[in-house]
Order: sequence, then structure tokens, then C-alpha cells
Amino acid sequence: MQIDKRYLFHGFLPAFGSACCFAVMAMCIKIASSELPAPQLVFFRSLIGLLIIVPIVLPKGLTFIKTPVLHMHIFRGFISVCAMICFFYAIGHVGLSESTLLNATSPLFIGLMSMPILKEKVSVSTAIALIIGFIGVALILKPGTALFTLAALVGLCSGLFIASAKVLVRYMATTEPVLRTVFYFSITTTLYSGALMLWLWQTPNLFDISIMVLAGICATGGQTLLTYSFTHNDAVTVAPFTYVTVVVATLIGWIGWEELPDIGSSIGTILIISACISLSFQGKLPNPWKLKKPT
Repeated sequence: MQIDKRYLFHGFLPAFGSACCFAVMAMCIKIASSELPAPQLVFFRSLIGLLIIVPIVLPKGLTFIKTPVLHMHIFRGFISVCAMICFFYAIGHVGLSESTLLNATSPLFIGLMSMPILKEKVSVSTAIALIIGFIGVALILKPGTALFTLAALVGLCSGLFIASAKVLVRYMATTEPVLRTVFYFSITTTLYSGALMLWLWQTPNLFDISIMVLAGICATGGQTLLTYSFTHNDAVTVAPFTYVTVVVATLIGWIGWEELPDIGSSIGTILIISACISLSFQGKLPNPWKLKKPT
């Protein structure tokens, strides 16, 4: 069988690597969340990412840094901070598998956005996939029962914010290279979360700092690899790898915290992943998600 080397090196390996990086990051966040609030975790994650990316970008000069879509970077940074705060809060209060899965529900929200925002008609198959996906969400959230938690609902909100950020990234991909996108992401998220530190700062110990350095490295690596994958490939070939993070995070949660999803959550997981992958293969993600070959 012939292996598509272009997809292997520009799609599969970066997407798989990003999924593993994000799973390790989630593990670090869960460890640190027992001591530090979610906004401060976002600040450390963003600051470390900024310290990593600045020495890489600055030698390229002001011409590289200059962008025609600064307003979109600023808006994307705000959305991303909201997504990370919701995600990190959920990690600290619910299982790793549930929090990472709720964070990965963005294709469902992108499908909903295609109607009012992108003015796209929704086919029967897309509507069925969305219904199945949100049934899965309900099985995980368990509304109306004693098992329902605000933290899980906050985790779902992270999926909504991620969906919005993904749409912006793909629109910006026509003019913005990967490093510039990650550079502005790191700057804006550091500034936004840094402003919150005026009220929420708690002095971390050396262990917490070490854990957050590792989280920042994994997050920046994962962000760069994921942005590269989505910029150079059709979403159909990349989006399913998002759920590798869920699988790896579930294994980490089981080994490290003896967390195992109940039957309802397990069924919900299957429904959500199936629905999201179905939406990707139906091509019902926004129009900007088109193949862009690497230059």
C-alpha cells in the first residue's frame, strides 16, 4: 500500500503529536489545579508559551510579525482565554476523560454555527449527526440528576469557544503563517489572563511552577502542531485526531487517579465522537476548511 508522504509529514504526524501533547498538558493542569485557580493556570500556560515562541519569531523581523488581521488575532485571543479557563476549570473538577471530551465537542457547535453565521443549509444527515452528538453530551452532563455538575457545563462551554476559535484560525490561514498565528495567540492570551492576576494571583510553589512549565511546553508544542495540521490539510483528515487526546487522557486518568467513566458517560463518549467524525467526513464544517498544500 502506497503511503502518502505529504499527508504523513504534514497531517498525520503533527495531528497525532498535538493530541498527545494536549493529553499530557491536561494531566499537568489536573495536578496543579488543586493549588491554583484556573485563570492563573491559563496565565502560566500562556506566558511559558510566549517565552518559547518569542525567540523563534523575533529573528524573522518586523515584516514577519506585521499582520493585516490584527483585530482577528485580538478577538481570537479573547475567545481562546475563555476556552482555556473553562477547560482548565473542568479538568480540576471532573474526570480527565469527560473534560477533554467536552472540550472536543467543537465540531457539534461548528455545525450549529453553519446555519445562522455561515448561512449554510443543513442536510438531514448533518441534523441527525448533531442530534446524536448532543444526546451524547446530555448523557455526560446528566442534567436533572444528582450527578449533574456546573463544572461539566463549564467544560462544554470550552467546546463552544474552541469552535469559534477554529473558525477564525481557518479564515486567517489565507494570510497568516503558523508561527505568526501562534505568536499572536501567545501574546493576547498572556495579556488577557495576566490582567486577571491583579485579583486572582496566588504564589505558587516550586513544584507547581515545574508542572506548569511542562504544561506550557506541551501546550505550545500541541498548539503549533495542530495549527500546522489544520492549515495544511482538509479538516476531514485532521479533525478525528482530536479524539486521540480523549483516549490518552482517559488512560492517564485511569492510571493516575483511578478515574473511569460510568456506562452513561461511556455511551455518550461513543455518540459524541461518532457524530463529530461524521460531521467532518460529511464536509459540514465551515467553508474555509479547505485543503491548503504546504508551500
